[in-house]
Amino acid sequence: MSRVSSPLSPASSLPIERESAAASLDSAPVRGTLSPTKSPSASTLEVFQGPSGTVGAFSVPGPRCGPRMGESNGFDFAVGGSFPPRPTGNVREQMKQGAFTLAQSEAATASLLMKGGSVVDAYARGHLRLLEPSPPIQGAPTSLTDYTSALPGVPPEAAWGYFVRNPGPVFESAGIRIQPSTVALTDGAKVFLEEKGPPPVWAPVSFRLEAETNTVHITTLDGHPLRGTNRFVFEDDGEGGTRLRQYSAFQGSSPATAVGLMLMDPIERQHDIWRGVHSHLHDTLVSR
Repeated sequence: MSRVSSPLSPASSLPIERESAAASLDSAPVRGTLSPTKSPSASTLEVFQGPSGTVGAFSVPGPRCGPRMGESNGFDFAVGGSFPPRPTGNVREQMKQGAFTLAQSEAATASLLMKGGSVVDAYARGHLRLLEPSPPIQGAPTSLTDYTSALPGVPPEAAWGYFVRNPGPVFESAGIRIQPSTVALTDGAKVFLEEKGPPPVWAPVSFRLEAETNTVHITTLDGHPLRGTNRFVFEDDGEGGTRLRQYSAFQGSSPATAVGLMLMDPIERQHDIWRGVHSHLHDTLVSR
């Protein structure tokens, strides 16, 4: 896919949850910083609309690609903002994030060798208690992606409920294992998303659930290779089905991000992960 290095498009705004950990960071000035609109309840980052909305001048449509199986789910995405993602935060913060990333990579390697189990689960739970939210730093260049897909005939509350009650199968469809093993998501849950790599990765995230709006918020934690948020919104399509919109905003967390971009293509892998998740939801729910 094409890479974009541009200012954010002025089409609309995407709320980014304010976290106390991010607010306390003394980030160094970044060239070309943004001035996001502020409201009493939340900070915002401007974001383009996806293919069904008004696409900004600097957004790039992603490949038209359906699920791995079954009928097309209309999966599509567009990117905007600043690509590739740059490490953000001051030197001290980046060093802290890099140290967590290294330690968690070593833990991921051990987990793969041990093939999971109770010892790995216990270690993961203990380590997760040390980690704080690591959302995008307000005002720094931010990479944005707007994913969309369709679940015809599946009500939003049913699609949201399946996602929450079956996180293991949802992420395993994209080659990701959840550590510690988790039967269902709960509000505030912290887990590692384990990828075998190479290199092996334990990417820590937390979940916030909004049943009243059929929304799942995912925020990265300390040591994730990317600082970021993902917001899954299960919307009524007006025809008894669901339109799934996923808003992603992320930055690099440490110099390890730049190294990863040289050694592999983690952004394409990220797109592939979410393509797999959207596909699994379609293939599992629409066929019922």
